[in-house]
Amino acid sequence: MKINKSKFYNFKMWRKVVILFAAFFCLSLVFPSCKKKRNPVGSSALSSDDIMNSSVVDTFQLKTSTVEEDSIPSMDRPFNLLGSYNDEIYGKVNANFYTQLTLSGFSPDFGNLNQVAIDSVIMAFEYGGYYGDLTEQLFEVYEITDELTRDSTYLRSATSNVASQQLVPTANNEGLILPDPLNGAIVGSDTLTPQLRIPLDTIFGRNLLTLAQNATNDDDFLQNFKGLHFKVNNGFQSAGEGTVLYLATTRAASKLTVYYASNGEKGSYDFIVNGSAVDYNHVETDYAGTRVEQVINDPSFGQEEFYAQSFSSRAKIEMSGLDSLPKDIIIHQATLELPVDYYKGSNFYPSSEVFVTTDVSGDGNKTSIYSGTASVLYSSTKKSYVIDLRKYIQNVVQGIYPNTGLFVSPKNFNTTVERIIFNGPNTQNKKKPKLSVVYTML
Repeated sequence: MKINKSKFYNFKMWRKVVILFAAFFCLSLVFPSCKKKRNPVGSSALSSDDIMNSSVVDTFQLKTSTVEEDSIPSMDRPFNLLGSYNDEIYGKVNANFYTQLTLSGFSPDFGNLNQVAIDSVIMAFEYGGYYGDLTEQLFEVYEITDELTRDSTYLRSATSNVASQQLVPTANNEGLILPDPLNGAIVGSDTLTPQLRIPLDTIFGRNLLTLAQNATNDDDFLQNFKGLHFKVNNGFQSAGEGTVLYLATTRAASKLTVYYASNGEKGSYDFIVNGSAVDYNHVETDYAGTRVEQVINDPSFGQEEFYAQSFSSRAKIEMSGLDSLPKDIIIHQATLELPVDYYKGSNFYPSSEVFVTTDVSGDGNKTSIYSGTASVLYSSTKKSYVIDLRKYIQNVVQGIYPNTGLFVSPKNFNTTVERIIFNGPNTQNKKKPKLSVVYTML
């Protein structure tokens, strides 16, 4: 979406107008005494008469860095994440998840299960998207032995105990699958919605039918079957290789189906992930030896390039010069443009939307600078995020917000594995971060 260029207000000659434009590429504007006037950067935005009445009041400085976070809630997200990739900038990302399954119908009657032949067991997940390069991955499934409870706090680092048996057949390497989120799945003569289909052990399928036939409700079933853990075992991946799949596990096409034959008649029974089922994502990010790790350990390196990644890190922008703005002013415009390092066609694309937050109370909790869940869109034409800071800077000037800096992160921070590379003030790239402020003295 293209973001419209800002329009400047026209002010009457009797009012004193002050403009601040700070381009953060190690440029600082030193303010002269009150008797001396000078034209700030970008002075052509106003008329020459208004320029004569403008003055620079203080020195603006920008610090850009990356902060890492770990305590990210991961339960009941819109998508379950599965897969791994290796990013030359961010390093390795590995996502897996744990989920309960529930019954599609209570007390099903399969007759004498000793006379039922299990044809196949398929775990299907409808795709909700993906991030990275679509390559073959080795999928594994294990039965959970711990009880998943809704009153637990599952963070992105949480794990649950599982049984040792790998439930995906290995004889014909059936777990090695090339995901195809872009085309419908062909099953027999039918074309289904695009979905990941993982084959499971038939003995395991028979055990599930037994538990389902003996259960009168989901609670009975979950007392004996805690759920499944889905993961990948990809080994070494080259830089740029691999993907993380976004699986829409609560959609109708997502289900575990046991196909069977009884007395010559074929049948099937579904186990589903409904809204009451507990599920959570486990996401690992390995920054060892990467530029991201360097910036996290030494924020001064963030002046060249800084980063944000879902489930792991946020970009931080500090603007110390805001404290020197006069207190008796009205902010008319304040725009922060954050350009990104991205080439068209890369599988690791920047987030289409970001949240901009600040630490109002100083306790580490992030508060949006906008009302509700408003976000900032990525401009593909500008290759930037253009952030309206008018209300935020007005609140800082009036002392309502402390000037502790801004945090920028993907909107779906605990739902995807998207990442962003921001140009810092000292970048070698053409576009650098830029702040523009227009205000009027009262």
